[in-house]
Amino acid sequence: MKYLSVFLSIIALVLFWGVVRERQLPKTNQPRFIATFSASQARYLGLDAQTAYTKILQELKPSEVRLQADWDTIEPIAGQYNWQELDGFINQAAQQNIKVTLAVGRKLPRWPECHDPDWIKGLSFDEIKEDQLSMLRQVVNHYKDNPTIVRWQVENEPLFSFGVCPPPNWHTLVEEVALVKSLDKTRPILLTDSGELSSWWETAGLADEQGVTLYRVTWNALTGYFSYPLPAYWYRLKAALISPWVKQTVVSELQLEPWAPQGLNKLDQAGVRQSLSLDKFWDNVNFFRRTGFNEGFVWGVEWWIKAEQLGMPQYWQAGKQLFIVN
Repeated sequence: MKYLSVFLSIIALVLFWGVVRERQLPKTNQPRFIATFSASQARYLGLDAQTAYTKILQELKPSEVRLQADWDTIEPIAGQYNWQELDGFINQAAQQNIKVTLAVGRKLPRWPECHDPDWIKGLSFDEIKEDQLSMLRQVVNHYKDNPTIVRWQVENEPLFSFGVCPPPNWHTLVEEVALVKSLDKTRPILLTDSGELSSWWETAGLADEQGVTLYRVTWNALTGYFSYPLPAYWYRLKAALISPWVKQTVVSELQLEPWAPQGLNKLDQAGVRQSLSLDKFWDNVNFFRRTGFNEGFVWGVEWWIKAEQLGMPQYWQAGKQLFIVN
């Protein structure tokens, strides 16, 4: 009983400290929305990646986009790098005065998360790690003098088990962050974590900026579709608890596309309504606004284009409204 009382007292003190810290965090009702674009996701949806990207930049007119250096795309053959597509995307953003957050590393946004080139199959852990760090060095050195890039995202939810990836490895992440910081001492490093299922402590201790997911409706084999009961304040309280270690917390995945257990490329209009009706789209946006966070990386712009092709243009139009006030 004595130990339980001590434990509960500690929890109460931590929560009280979090509430005090929360009042010191900056808060905005007009957050900045950043478009996340994945060429591999566009191709998975049956879109031409270049055409989709051009449409996003020209019609949504975001002030910033997140792009990613997928390992299987930039180093399809060991030691041979192909920068053509990613260079083109970054140059196109620069021409329209759009800034870029560049995600680098092995585990990056979109399934299967680890975008591994075929040539690493059969290699040992140590061999893959050496090649991974070599690739990371090449990417940062290639782009560090480009003023369009404003921050690095190192890996995607690197300490959260998800995707077709090896188990999380904290030591490897520490080496990656140290490497990027040694190559570029000016740009901040963004690390991301699950907003709903993680504490954020481990990544916050290494990051300049903390990114967290914000999902309202997901699906799992046990319950089917599941709505998170967490209030907006919960995200802000957790941000307050890690605030001594990071400059800011942002939403790194703002769910504005359906959760489709059978795959987004097979989702029809009835399936869309189960997890992301248009009302739910705006509910998610308004929930994010209530967190008071300054920035949100929008998750789903490629699907909005696909939805338009499937006779659901309302999502693209809603997205345009989102970025009008950006």
